[in-house]
Amino acid sequence: MRRLLGGSLLRVGYLRVSTSSGEQLSALDAQGVRVKAEDCDMVLTDVETGRNPLRAQYQSLRQLIDAGVVAEVVATQFSRLGRDSRESDDFVKLCDAKGVTCRTLDDGILTMATPEDLLLTRLKGSLSEGESMRLSRRVRSGLEAGRAMGKPMRKPCWGYRLSSDRKRLEPDPVEFPRAQRFLALLRSLNWRMSTAVREFEEPSPLSSCRAVRSWLLNPTIRGGIAYHQKPNHRFEKVLWDRHEPLLSHGEFAEFERIAELNRTMWGHNVQVKPRLLTGLCVCEECGTRLAYVAGRTIASVKCKGTRCSQLYRSTREEVIVKYAVKEITSRAAQTLAASVSHDEPPEASELRHQIASLQALGDPDLADVIAAKKVRLESVLQIPRVDVEIAQKVADPRWHDLATYEEMQTLLHQLVDEIVISKQVPVAISLRI
Repeated sequence: MRRLLGGSLLRVGYLRVSTSSGEQLSALDAQGVRVKAEDCDMVLTDVETGRNPLRAQYQSLRQLIDAGVVAEVVATQFSRLGRDSRESDDFVKLCDAKGVTCRTLDDGILTMATPEDLLLTRLKGSLSEGESMRLSRRVRSGLEAGRAMGKPMRKPCWGYRLSSDRKRLEPDPVEFPRAQRFLALLRSLNWRMSTAVREFEEPSPLSSCRAVRSWLLNPTIRGGIAYHQKPNHRFEKVLWDRHEPLLSHGEFAEFERIAELNRTMWGHNVQVKPRLLTGLCVCEECGTRLAYVAGRTIASVKCKGTRCSQLYRSTREEVIVKYAVKEITSRAAQTLAASVSHDEPPEASELRHQIASLQALGDPDLADVIAAKKVRLESVLQIPRVDVEIAQKVADPRWHDLATYEEMQTLLHQLVDEIVISKQVPVAISLRI
């Protein structure tokens, strides 16, 4: 600020790049060397897209010009001042109105003082905005092509790294075993995430319960590549079995079940041990969850709805369990049969025909096209994921007799959403298999 303090106006340099990536920061350093060589009193820097006129340091520059303390603005190119042609016009007009020289090292003096200057300045601004639009279009096209080929389009999560050809994910030789040890600790703690963060003694990027939950909900650790994230860690499209998983689908279902249980069993209920049907039975009449009747020799559940006609009528646990086991066994057998042979949608048949035709041509230049069609075929054939081992286990009619109480409780809470009870009889069941 030496010139301002001495009564003279300032020469202000302005630098800008769009992102903080390595190449962009190198370009920012190069801009800085050139602009500082012009003997600037002050250099303002933004790391943000030029199509946003609300950049912090750019707005500071406008305020200095408007205050009448700037004699000259120096930038390397017109595009560094912005890539919005209308905003660029307004900026040059402001400089002209305040008697400020707007000079770029590559494009010369920018002014609208004459019709010719106005035409040239607007042409440069339009070219700069058009270049930004072309860059954005190329980036979008690249992302869409990558998704079509099943490439990872997100930063790898903890435990993984990009392969050398950047086309797939692979286990990180250092972080993958460390992530496995963290998962082992989580399982031993019954999936209590905050406790696992405190007790894990190795370096980890997971510093909070929220970070652990986000990591566990990421399809990457179950061997998937996900695209188009939605709220609550959901995705529009997931391609499964793309790399070695850290967590199986069955373990993930167990995590979701226990995490939900952990959320409800806190405070004074933390010592309460869930039973076979805890939270699973619903009264058909009033929609209230059935609870176990205390003090009964024979375990029973009853509705607790105060205005329900079934308020004092209980249903034996063994009756409900027998019904649930029968339905689970039947559904598991159907699911296994469907997983072996299921009708393909018409699009899948057409894709198979196209892939076979392209492969018959034997042209190596078509390899990428064939790979993209195979990825599309996989997404078309996606059906709800089923843990085959669990399905095979419960498809055996004897599984109930062979299971321990703890195994039975785990399986019921893993496979059953709810059981509807009407007049002391189970009448419907909602299953996750």
